Amino acid sequence: MDSQAGKVDPPDAETWSVELRFEEEGAKTVAVATLTAGKRTLQTRATARRSPRDPSLRRVGEDLAVSRALSQLAHDLVSDAVSQLEAATHAAAGIPEA
Repeated sequence: MDSQAGKVDPPDAETWSVELRFEEEGAKTVAVATLTAGKRTLQTRATARRSPRDPSLRRVGEDLAVSRALSQLAHDLVSDAVSQLEAATHAAAGIPEA
């Protein structure tokens, strides 16, 4: 049951989850985003680098790295959807990847 909406999920509903992990390496922050969608898993990595002129603010590096990782994950999902549709229809999908 979805407690926020007060609705019962249909029996065939699939739960997707995103796990974010960070690795700090000096002035570099790496974010690893892993999407689990049923039996499918997509993973991407993205990096944020602190300029030597900038103060060391961990949260800023994490925010930048995770936003880049999630953006890449979104592009990967579109690409995966296009590939699946084209494989099923044997024709160009016509879905813009932008």
